[in-house]
Amino acid sequence: MARKTLAEMVGIEWQYLANIENQGTIPSLPVMIQLIKVCGLPVERYFNPEIMREESDQRQRVSHKLKLCPEQYLPIIEDAIDGALKMEQTAKQKEDA
Repeated sequence: MARKTLAEMVGIEWQYLANIENQGTIPSLPVMIQLIKVCGLPVERYFNPEIMREESDQRQRVSHKLKLCPEQYLPIIEDAIDGALKMEQTAKQKEDA
């Protein structure tokens, strides 16, 4: 989505949105709530300090993409994750042996 389009949907100037994105400007609470609604972002990520500390950028991206994924593809994703976890477990068992 284009920055100008998002800014219009949230009701702010595109320069303000650019400052949030590029310079780390902290948005006002009403703007933050609108961005969360419009973008479908996980609220916990921004308001729960424990989650904010724990999640890497990649984990946050994957989590967001998972929420956007059509239900019909979730079994494939779940199987891939299960396979990766099993590989990790097998590798750890070999190291311990």
